[in-house]
Amino acid sequence: MKKLFFAILLSVAGTMLAQTPVNLTPRPRQMTAGEGHFALQSRLVVAYGSMADSLSVEAARFVIHLNAATGLQATAQGRSEGAITMHLDASCPPEGYRLSIKPTGVDVTASTSAGFFYAFQSLKKMLPANVMARKYDARRSYVLPCVEIQDEPRFPYRGFMLDVSRHFFGVEQLKRMIDIMAAYKMNYFHWHLTDDQGWRAEIQKYPRLTTVGATAPNCRITDMKRGTYWTNQPYGPYFYTRSEMREVVDYCAERHITVIPEVDMPGHFVAALAAYPEFGCDPAHPVTVWTTGGVSRDVLNVASPRALQFARDILSELCDIFPGPYFHIGGDECPTDAWEKNAECQRLVADEGMKSFRELQSRFTEQMSDYLASRGKRTLLWNESITAQGSDLARVKKNNPLIFSWYPCQKAALMAAENGLQTIVTDIHSATGSYYINRKQSADPGEPDGAGKGDDTVERCYNYVPVPASVPAELQGFYKGVQATFWCEWVGTNDYLEYLALPRLMAVAEAGWTPQSMKDFENFRRRMAMDREMLDLGNYNYGKHIFK
Repeated sequence: MKKLFFAILLSVAGTMLAQTPVNLTPRPRQMTAGEGHFALQSRLVVAYGSMADSLSVEAARFVIHLNAATGLQATAQGRSEGAITMHLDASCPPEGYRLSIKPTGVDVTASTSAGFFYAFQSLKKMLPANVMARKYDARRSYVLPCVEIQDEPRFPYRGFMLDVSRHFFGVEQLKRMIDIMAAYKMNYFHWHLTDDQGWRAEIQKYPRLTTVGATAPNCRITDMKRGTYWTNQPYGPYFYTRSEMREVVDYCAERHITVIPEVDMPGHFVAALAAYPEFGCDPAHPVTVWTTGGVSRDVLNVASPRALQFARDILSELCDIFPGPYFHIGGDECPTDAWEKNAECQRLVADEGMKSFRELQSRFTEQMSDYLASRGKRTLLWNESITAQGSDLARVKKNNPLIFSWYPCQKAALMAAENGLQTIVTDIHSATGSYYINRKQSADPGEPDGAGKGDDTVERCYNYVPVPASVPAELQGFYKGVQATFWCEWVGTNDYLEYLALPRLMAVAEAGWTPQSMKDFENFRRRMAMDREMLDLGNYNYGKHIFK
């Protein structure tokens, strides 16, 4: 009788394992579920054959992560076959991969280290939630569902921007957000390091940037329970040292995330001018670091050779720290009032026969882009650099910048494409949705204070279409990707950052990876419900609106 009972129990368990849904976000391009499962044994081998170190390191990192969460004693070895076997196939797209999971083992195929990384991320995600969360649990059974997956991202750029100027977030909190990015196959961390409200990057040549420029005279905090209040005391000096910035770069690199530093100029530059007023348009009337949002009329004096060298010096030091191919110099919301009143700027406009003071910004953009190009960097810009009335498009276009379209997003994106410029879609708020995930996601009475009216819900974020059907086919290739953007005028605590970002960050991640035709909000909602255990194990605070 006992033997019969255990036989029935094993049969039921096997059936349950075979029917376990494959939980992967972003949703893979092609996936066919099979029957049965592959059970991970204690001393399983991940075989990488004779692959180069740049590829085999992905096996080693996977094994370290797996063992830490499971207590298994898996190893990565240069063998031709193992329980998990890696195969190199040049026909795979750069970030694509194939997975074949059978009861007898797992085949992992890719052409690059990024492809193998994303394949291993999928394996971790299909295992119990504690594996991706890297929380040790020896009580569980670690099995993979039998499945065939052929996957690659829709867009090459899948980004998350975090503003650390308005409120500062330490390196450990950044790593928590980067871990979420990696879990959902995002690959660009856009680090907004400077603005009117604070300078956050150490620049050795200009130490006052991280004393005066990194300290606001007061601070407005929004606490999820207490609400919004002023601290009535200085905020700072808060900044990242050179070693901390390198630490973040290295942490991201292991997860195939490229860090894009942003130093906003020539507008949104008050924190720098508070530290070095001689580079502003009216040095006789110094400015102080801002404590609220909005747009300041105090901007860099772009007609001054000394001010231009100040900007280049800053870029120079940061280019040494950030090895990626991109550098963002802002260019958004830059009033021309101060230039119109400045004698140097007036002379330059007259001498060069400019039609408007806006052309001063285009000239400055060209000069900084020239310098960045000399350092092997491509310039990234907010869309005002091309959409602001009076801009000199020829100068801006000279170095083929990448345009971040936010407002009016789709109009700006189309304009960029029509001018032969690639664009990133990151809509602030429109009738169809928003990728600004710092805005309130609910109109419920208990929702904390913040930007927006609460209609930027997870569903509207998920359902936003980054490349509308109205975009001509010949221009769609200029749409390089999507970005979740997070500004921090209202957000100054770790728990509120996570609450607003999650799970909308995952919604944007799926927009960047999964074909538009495969997106389905109800399916996404079910997968997010399954991911709650992983988030809870990581002690993340997240919005639960879609689970009500």
